[in-house]
Amino acid sequence: MGLSEVEKEQFRKLGYVIRPGMLSLERSEAVAREIDRYVEVEPRFDGRNIHRYDRLCDLVVDPETLAITDDIMGGAAFTFHHCHAARHDPGLAGIAWHHDYEQVPQTNRKHVQLHVLHYLDGLNGTVGDLLLLPKSHRAVMRRDALSFLGEQEIPGTVVINDIPPGTVIFAHSALVHARRAQPGGGSRKRYFIDIAYMQDGVQWPSYGREGWRDTLEAMDQKLHMDARPRLFDASTFFDIADAVGRMQGATGSLAMRLPEVAASARPVSGAIPIVQ
Repeated sequence: MGLSEVEKEQFRKLGYVIRPGMLSLERSEAVAREIDRYVEVEPRFDGRNIHRYDRLCDLVVDPETLAITDDIMGGAAFTFHHCHAARHDPGLAGIAWHHDYEQVPQTNRKHVQLHVLHYLDGLNGTVGDLLLLPKSHRAVMRRDALSFLGEQEIPGTVVINDIPPGTVIFAHSALVHARRAQPGGGSRKRYFIDIAYMQDGVQWPSYGREGWRDTLEAMDQKLHMDARPRLFDASTFFDIADAVGRMQGATGSLAMRLPEVAASARPVSGAIPIVQ
């Protein structure tokens, strides 16, 4: 149910693994119907009310997804961060190159944040293509560092535009990616869900919506798992709005705002790692 050794190595090196048709057609259709029912109420579903969506909640605690996430996290505990869901209709605009790794400021990639991408109807080159930049999850950069390139293919681009319904892609959240617009194909729609999990070991920025603690509490009440007590643990996160406020107007090297360290703990000359 988890990842093979080959898949683990691919994720480590390239930053993603694709599981074609991981969700059954019946299950994919059931989730799509749920999204259809709510699209008029929340046309831009942002995850605050996810506990009201039974089929989406099922995806959050899907046994196969959690087993694969265990493998990616190396056995460390992890916490649910958010779930987005959308129905993309023909004429969907593209999204420029970016990554989704939550860190204020961006300084390292010591811990894993994972995005689990669900394509209920698959992709066939009509409504929108997924573009990936393999190995970019190793780099440290602003989310929008490559956005000036728009949706154009750049050297090394992998184009995902031919995957069957129910395909799930496990991607490191620091992997740079884009959505390339396509003109559409009849009445076909692009059902898309992403679920994010954070590896234990550091405090992560919270979900960037008001009421994120309430969302986690509601999810824990609905889906609590004794075997995974930290899955909806709000103490894993700090409030991102507070962090951004503290950063506002800060200049110079932020390292100089940190506590001093003993001389014995400092790297020797010539061995200082690159961290920017």
